Amino acid sequence: MLEFISANLASIITGAIVFLIVGAVLIKLIRDKKNHKSSCGAGCSGCPLAGKCHE
Repeated sequence: MLEFISANLASIITGAIVFLIVGAVLIKLIRDKKNHKSSCGAGCSGCPLAGKCHE
């Protein structure tokens, strides 16, 4: 088991970093959704769907 870990340590660390980044992005999206924050980044005054987003 230790041989496997030592032979693949770089891949394990890279996978863990990618997993943490994806998890952080998902947590941010869930928190923004709960707080009713828009993901488009633009003002609603010029948006043709302004009445549909925030009913």
